[in-house]
Amino acid sequence: MLSLVAFAKGNEMPQYDITGAGSGNEGMLLVKVFVYSKKVTDQDLKRAAVHGVVFRGCSGNNSGAKQPAMAPAESEASHSEFCNGFFAAQGECQNYASIIAGSYERVKTSKGVKSGAIVQVDKKALRKALEKAGVVRSLSAGF
Repeated sequence: MLSLVAFAKGNEMPQYDITGAGSGNEGMLLVKVFVYSKKVTDQDLKRAAVHGVVFRGCSGNNSGAKQPAMAPAESEASHSEFCNGFFAAQGECQNYASIIAGSYERVKTSKGVKSGAIVQVDKKALRKALEKAGVVRSLSAGF
């Protein structure tokens, strides 16, 4: 699992882990995300999933395929104004993810509790929105 940076209260990103969980329909990506907090909302899970897909990528699923990040980690700092709004608690990132019914999980750890679910991320639409905002380069640019 990739351990990732934290947000927690309000618009802060919660601490989370993300791994690949397979591929959905065309343009969709399934990820398993765990958020480290006693109280985890659906919004926290979706924000962490989208944030992980964009800036961290995720380790492979059962097939071993690794999903690379859409943007380099530095893009988050260089586009901080956009990212702060996009990844806010009720930000636009919520529109690009949905939780798979029946996939919720709560696990006790040595450091507390982590709650997770399998989240479907609309990678195709997310990439278009991030290209429009200038956070990621177009796939056709630079060749």
